[in-house]
Amino acid sequence: MTWSAQQEKALKAARAWYRKKNGPQVFRLFGFAGTGKTTLSREIEAIVRERGADKKGDVLYGAFTGKASLVMRQKGCRGASTIHSMIYRLDEETAGIPQFVLNEHSDVRDAKLVIIDECSMVGAELAHDLLSFGTKVLVLGDPAQLPPVKDAGYFTNAAPDFMLTEVHRQARDNPIIRISMDIREGRELEVGDHGACKVIPRGQLDPQKAISTDMLLVGKNQTRTSCNRRHRELNKIDSPIPVPGERLVCLKNDRALHLFNGGIWSTVEIKKANAAAVRMIVAPEDAGDTARSAEVTVHPYFFEGREGELSHDELLGFQQFTFGYALTVHKSQGSQWNDVVLFDESAVFRQERSRWLYTGVTRAAETLTVVV
Repeated sequence: MTWSAQQEKALKAARAWYRKKNGPQVFRLFGFAGTGKTTLSREIEAIVRERGADKKGDVLYGAFTGKASLVMRQKGCRGASTIHSMIYRLDEETAGIPQFVLNEHSDVRDAKLVIIDECSMVGAELAHDLLSFGTKVLVLGDPAQLPPVKDAGYFTNAAPDFMLTEVHRQARDNPIIRISMDIREGRELEVGDHGACKVIPRGQLDPQKAISTDMLLVGKNQTRTSCNRRHRELNKIDSPIPVPGERLVCLKNDRALHLFNGGIWSTVEIKKANAAAVRMIVAPEDAGDTARSAEVTVHPYFFEGREGELSHDELLGFQQFTFGYALTVHKSQGSQWNDVVLFDESAVFRQERSRWLYTGVTRAAETLTVVV
């Protein structure tokens, strides 16, 4: 591998950090899309192995969401998993509710290095639990993205130890990376077919494309609600509540059930439904923690787009889920999908306009359609 001068400096800095005893536990390697963060992390893994760490599990890869860990594996990060599955274990189950605790025998305890991607999604509690093992942690992040959602951003609250700014030559050939660079540099998107990325005017999106894509991304909750409704109409689903097989998104953390904000689930079974509550079994697709199903109770207003009408007291005792065919870009942070349709609603975010658009574009791993 031929490294650029900047990448060589990054490797030198990371090597010095890793080899220094009693130095900082965390190294922040930040960079824009296409600067080679993941590729460099694999080289840092090789550096660690040069130091005698050659057993399976000596270097661990992780991310907040299942989707992000899958993307890491596809990029050659062997055994990448969610941070939650790395460090927690099921302790017991009471009345059907699983109780998770920190796993004192986690592989993290004996690892030489843990490498975490999409680190902006990691909150203080999860970060403290990860760091409690004393293992050195290399975190990868992208400061051009939107600020992280509430309760996240533990690792991005400090300056990077090294910042990668040069997009490497191979990445420049990727239309998605090229468009992300245009956005960062203040250029407007041009309507047209750019290969793996297409930019089309509103009204020209094929409905079949909308329902076959891996994820629809939008800016406003109102748009999200209407896209989810239209997606269900196109699939001829007329039930006001989920039916088995439908995709859902979790809207709020629930530590007792190990539910995390932004996790993607699918409906397995409706146990009971009336005007007061919907009780159902859901299974994780990209839930960021566990392969276990969960039983949840959701107020029906969430499936009607009326959750804003509920008071704090009325929300007590409920988990928060809604349909997950379309997500806001804010809710999509930390995940990637192979094929994404992005509705450009960046104008409503004013000073955060370019960061919103950049974050949405970079959620696509392979193909992207931007509707402007």
